[in-house]
Amino acid sequence: MDFMLTIVQNYGLYGLFLSVFLSYSVLPSFTIAPILISVGFFNPWLVFLISMFAATSGSIVNYYIGLKGIRRFLPDNKTISKAEERIDKYGPFALVFLTWLPVIGDPIIIASGVLNMRFWKFLLYSTLSKIWYLALIIFFSIAVI
Repeated sequence: MDFMLTIVQNYGLYGLFLSVFLSYSVLPSFTIAPILISVGFFNPWLVFLISMFAATSGSIVNYYIGLKGIRRFLPDNKTISKAEERIDKYGPFALVFLTWLPVIGDPIIIASGVLNMRFWKFLLYSTLSKIWYLALIIFFSIAVI
């Protein structure tokens, strides 16, 4: 937690963007901590917008990893196979309600690329899944005041 505080203090909103982007793309990391730390230093609406943009950008990276052929690199990956089953079974609801989960979120996003989900449909559901940041930021802003 001290490390994230240092990143936000030293790099400001750029540090927030990088941390959230990486947590939604190729490197698993904490998303909530840098957002909550940033609310203490910056305008909550700006923190929300940057977090949404960073998280959606990270999700797009994972979508394109799936779309451009992760099967070539991980042909028998059980996690990807399970995520594909969830996408087939639950469709858009899986993107909206499950992608924020730390372990299964990224494979579901990758599976939507593997299954060639239309990009705009993916983008809509992926962005909707991150609206909970707003509730988190509002709650934390009220709790701090």
